[in-house]
Amino acid sequence: MSADNCGIDEDQCKPKPCKAGQNPAETNHERNDINSFDDIDPKKAEETARKLFGHSTKYLLPEHAERGKTHQRSKSLKEVGEKPPPSPTRRKSVRFADALGLELTDVKVITNAERELPPEIPAQVLQSLRRSHEELTEATKQFIEKHRYLTPLFNQPGSAREFLGKVFTQAVCLESAVVSDMTILGTIRVRNLHFEKKVGVRWTYNDWKLCFDAPTEYVHGSSDGTTDKFSFTITAPNNMEVGGKVELCVRFEIPGNTFWDNNEGHNYVFECFSQGYSTLSTSPDDSFWRFT
Repeated sequence: MSADNCGIDEDQCKPKPCKAGQNPAETNHERNDINSFDDIDPKKAEETARKLFGHSTKYLLPEHAERGKTHQRSKSLKEVGEKPPPSPTRRKSVRFADALGLELTDVKVITNAERELPPEIPAQVLQSLRRSHEELTEATKQFIEKHRYLTPLFNQPGSAREFLGKVFTQAVCLESAVVSDMTILGTIRVRNLHFEKKVGVRWTYNDWKLCFDAPTEYVHGSSDGTTDKFSFTITAPNNMEVGGKVELCVRFEIPGNTFWDNNEGHNYVFECFSQGYSTLSTSPDDSFWRFT
């Protein structure tokens, strides 16, 4: 390798004369021991370079000069397992608006002119709301039409003080009538006049244009020696008109005689009702769809 290729002046490459008292053979021996840069000990690179060339390692090639340097770890790199320093804590404080000179309330005055101009609602929204209201109204109507119920228009006879006296007087009397929607569940008390008894209920829901006879069943264990109890069930049509009435009377037959209980000529009457049909609004303007 020539001096020109190394970037070093020729004068610097020439061996310098030996110092006083130094054996030239020793210097030549040291030079002969180093055949390449790989033979240089990195720890003694500076000292070796001065012996060989009379100058420091700054004139060595960069890749060989790096061998003599010692590297230090950057302070910014963290050691493995080292915990990060705790973050500084700052005390929180709460300040209200009035402490900053601001108002605690925000008051907005609405004039009459603003009240007369409601917010504009897109046409497609109104159309969707009207369609939803019509569907809801129709569904509600169908539910109401299906859900009807009967209500008795008389007091329960069995709770009256003179009930037993009435049973002995006319031999038969309606004791109770409990309603569940369009179904009537009733009991009848009769005198024990004969072992063979036939008890029935005659009823109508269209003012006796049509009438039906409902059978009864003996209630086991109901006999007190002088009277017996029978039960019956009547179900009125679900499509019965609102305001229509179910009327009934009780018949008691024994061999050679028949007795009736028709509530002293007024019959036992039940009226048909439906839940809230009269209060249902059919107009979108009167519905619960409101914008404020």
